[in-house]
Amino acid sequence: MPRSNTEDWVDAIRVFIRDTLGNQNWQIVQNKGKVMLGVRFDDKSRSYKYLGYKWQRINAPKIRKAIEDIHDLHINKNIPFDEAFARVRAQVSKGELPRAKTDGNKILEAWAKYEKYKVKQTGETSQKTWNKEYGKMIFNENGVEEPKGKTYRLLLQVVEESQNAKALLNNIGKFNEPGSDYRTKRVQIVRSFLEWAVSEESDYLLPLNLWEPPAKGQISKIVGKKSAKKKEEDEKPTYAMQEKEILELINYLDNPPEGMREDMKARAKEWSFPIKLIATYGLRPLEIFHLTVKKNGIKYAWCSYIKKSAGYTKPRRLIPLHEEWEQEWNLLEMIENKVPLPACSSGAGQGFRDYLKHNPIWKRLREEHENVVPYSFRHGYAWRGHRDYLIHPNELCGYMGHNIKSHKKYGIYFDEQSVEDSFRRAQARRSKNMHTSQEES
Repeated sequence: MPRSNTEDWVDAIRVFIRDTLGNQNWQIVQNKGKVMLGVRFDDKSRSYKYLGYKWQRINAPKIRKAIEDIHDLHINKNIPFDEAFARVRAQVSKGELPRAKTDGNKILEAWAKYEKYKVKQTGETSQKTWNKEYGKMIFNENGVEEPKGKTYRLLLQVVEESQNAKALLNNIGKFNEPGSDYRTKRVQIVRSFLEWAVSEESDYLLPLNLWEPPAKGQISKIVGKKSAKKKEEDEKPTYAMQEKEILELINYLDNPPEGMREDMKARAKEWSFPIKLIATYGLRPLEIFHLTVKKNGIKYAWCSYIKKSAGYTKPRRLIPLHEEWEQEWNLLEMIENKVPLPACSSGAGQGFRDYLKHNPIWKRLREEHENVVPYSFRHGYAWRGHRDYLIHPNELCGYMGHNIKSHKKYGIYFDEQSVEDSFRRAQARRSKNMHTSQEES
């Protein structure tokens, strides 16, 4: 029987598969006016799958591109055929992402679905954390839609100019200093998003050939290294706030000087509460938003914050080294009554910095000592715990919610004079114990 005439565009695709891809076991066939990809495997089994295009000349470039992508994933990258086909087929349904310029909406649509996955489906991220660290468009109090969230704000600025995963991650990182914690976190968040977006869990929202991110441990070049100057600054020991300095600052906040504007007085009293909390309990700034009061014979403060990076922080009972501070400042009652805390839209640490930088007591301390930061209250708690209360490091680690490795840095506060003073106190304590023992015998 004579063979029916084949359209030239069909012949061209078949020649492309046979000669360019070098595969005689793949072919395209028509079924009910649609294109099917037929594949014969080494074990002689066959598979026919719809590509998602009509059997029309206008679709020839797209059909060829889809087959090329499937072939690359399966043959060159050793991805199982069914998965390779599913990845490319998913993009056929959604429309291809252009190579020259990214359709930013596709990335942002995937980002919106990632929120549902992280917050609703898996519960890995709370809605509060998503809004702060990841973000989306929300309506503000004036009814105007605006971007919120640290990562989303950056994503909006670079998504159109990023043609693939590497470009997107590099563009996200460029906003912050190489090697900085902030840059590392933004890159890690977007890398994890892309890993999900090209996977079966997302139904292959983004094509693997463009958006497959580097492995988790291979982003060091994108994160970059800290400059020598920045590294030196970061290695400077954080100053440990002394008791008299804390009380001087608290007194200023509770009793603002005459002539200060009323709004500034109100702001000072608002910040007095969180500063009392971090000084009394040795808290991380962020932990002020995770406090409750529990009762087990006695009332005590409880921190429910869980820190997963740099070790694992479990919820813990808070120990006031100076019990009189907890009592005089009514901290348990204020926590129990949910006294409002200052809004910290840019993060708790930044909130403390932004407020304190205008405080005259804080300004003077920064002039007198190196590296005075909000963590200075927490470091001061550790310093007093060791020097004044002689608490064993392992026990103090439990009070502060970190491990011994993190706690070792507090050894920098024990200079020669401090060690000498500590030794003399230990000698006096031993002499007292020996004297008491002799009297009892």
